[in-house]
Amino acid sequence: MFNLSDPNVILTGVLLIATAWALKKNFRMQKRVRDRDPLKEAQHSIAHEEQNQVNRLNQIEVKLFDYGREVEARSDNRLRVLDELLQDADREINRLRQQLALTQQNSSEAPAQPGPDISMYENSRKIAATREQRSMIVYLSQAGFSAQEISNCFQHSVSEIETILAEENEQHNTDVA
Repeated sequence: MFNLSDPNVILTGVLLIATAWALKKNFRMQKRVRDRDPLKEAQHSIAHEEQNQVNRLNQIEVKLFDYGREVEARSDNRLRVLDELLQDADREINRLRQQLALTQQNSSEAPAQPGPDISMYENSRKIAATREQRSMIVYLSQAGFSAQEISNCFQHSVSEIETILAEENEQHNTDVA
């Protein structure tokens, strides 16, 4: 009846298998199109994009945090170096003042009015002004600094600076007379 070695039978079998496979694939595709939910697809797409944006924001936040730490470390390092430089400058000022005092003692001249000491910087928060601070306030006033600028240097109120300047001017006027 059927000869399986006949090329027509083989060709017909292959065509039947190919047709069955194509129909099955077509039915699956139609079922997918029929079962498709555009709302769910849109929600899934939106959720996926939102997650991508959140991930990107997290990456940017990490980079910003690292950059902030780097900037903070650099500024702390610079502040530390500046503090060291200020301490070195204060030591040098004190050394030069000591040399000046020794030179003045050795020259046996009349002592000039003493200059301000570096302790004025360290003790500038005291309410009462020391003799060195008073003389520095007078020097700054004579150099053209306003009472506001001088009060910023010594961290005294403007009225205290004006009172000190008035007292020093009165003492100077009574010494001359």
